[in-house]
Amino acid sequence: DGVETVEEIWKVDPDLQVVICSAYSDYSWNDLLASVGHSDRLVILKKPFDPIEAQQLAQALTEKWRLLQESKNKLSDLEQIVGARTAELQAEIVERKQLEAQFRQSQKMEAFGQLAGGVAHDFNNLLAVIMGFANLLRDTEELGAEAREQIEQVHLAGERAANLTRQLLTFSRKRDMQIRSLNLNDVIGDVAKMLVRLIGEDIKLECKSSPNLPRVQADPSMMEQVLMNLAVNARDAMPKGGQLMISTEAVVIESSHTPGQSEARAGDFVCLSVRDTGCGMTPEVQARIFEPFFTTKGVGKGTGLGLATVFGIVKQHLGWIEVASEVGLGTTFKIFIPVSSQPAPERKAKVVESKTREGTETVLLVEDEESVRGLLKIILQRHGYRVLEAASGSAALLVWQEYGTQIDLLLTDMIMPDGLTGRELARQLLAQEPGLKVVYSSGYDDDPEGTAFISRGTAAFLQKPYTPKKLIQTVHQCLDG
Repeated sequence: DGVETVEEIWKVDPDLQVVICSAYSDYSWNDLLASVGHSDRLVILKKPFDPIEAQQLAQALTEKWRLLQESKNKLSDLEQIVGARTAELQAEIVERKQLEAQFRQSQKMEAFGQLAGGVAHDFNNLLAVIMGFANLLRDTEELGAEAREQIEQVHLAGERAANLTRQLLTFSRKRDMQIRSLNLNDVIGDVAKMLVRLIGEDIKLECKSSPNLPRVQADPSMMEQVLMNLAVNARDAMPKGGQLMISTEAVVIESSHTPGQSEARAGDFVCLSVRDTGCGMTPEVQARIFEPFFTTKGVGKGTGLGLATVFGIVKQHLGWIEVASEVGLGTTFKIFIPVSSQPAPERKAKVVESKTREGTETVLLVEDEESVRGLLKIILQRHGYRVLEAASGSAALLVWQEYGTQIDLLLTDMIMPDGLTGRELARQLLAQEPGLKVVYSSGYDDDPEGTAFISRGTAAFLQKPYTPKKLIQTVHQCLDG
């Protein structure tokens, strides 16, 4: 019957609108409602009825059905939009967490850099004294062969320590950069033979240089240091041998926003890739590899500065590093350096080493470290110079007031404890005596305080630690220049 037919049809299409027409009913109203339920899809029309009634019912119910379908379609579209947006939000949340983690890591690395720079500066002051007096003792004629050899060992140890401080300064981005237009393929070619000796016979080195590689603005020695440090890291990850692959390629990054890489940006870059087939790293280790002094190697087998130095160098070159590693399969480092948009800078002419001569001039020596000041005074006096010393900028001004007309050269540390920097001291003295020669000294390799004077040729710069020979040569050249 009609009721059973409706029930079966609704199983197929629950949205179907139904009109039951009857002059009498085989069901009571209660039985009918019990069978089909209270439904807005069912209308009962008793016979006899007017044609207009059937027409209006048909129009109303078909419109109702159309609106219902439209509503369902919109609801389905809305669900898809909500689902897609939910997925986007989830991806944004994951990416935001990654960026926040990278930001925290960047802050931590910046703090490490400041600490490393400060340690290197103080350590260079100590090394200046150790290596300076070692040089003086080594040049003593009365020294026996055995004692001379012992002093030589002290000097060599000082050189190794100085190399560590240079790595710290590189990481902290306080090391001077000798930037020029550079093809990274040339850097690989220059160090390839050295790398073969460095990694040993059990590791096969494969270099793949991209032809017509764009040039970058970079410091050649720093780029060599990047390759050396990454090669050493790869070698230590392959104690039983393996493969080390170094390659270059030009890449164009279209998007200024790369997920997981807050430092990535759109533009043209040269990608330097270093891949090994070593033991790989866990995510926990990978998260810490650029921290200074972090190492998974045994005691005495690593300083923990190699990758930290790489990180510092790449940051100085306005680039970034991407690392992919899997335990048991190996590690890939990808370094992105922006393509050069400037012409190669003019190369500075090499300074011809002047012959040693005895000095007769008067030097105002300003150094807050008493041991360093004492060493420099001895060296200068041994070469004939008259030395007036001061432990601070303000003390130097007092000395100048008394002996200013007799002073030929100012030898000053850049950083002073009383707030009067070497630059400001030189500025005040040069205002009174424009012909005064100035030599700056600092434990930092790139000290911006004296850059303006040095660039005009009115000053020279000495990075601690330096040898007595280097000190005297610099003083001679500055006075004679």
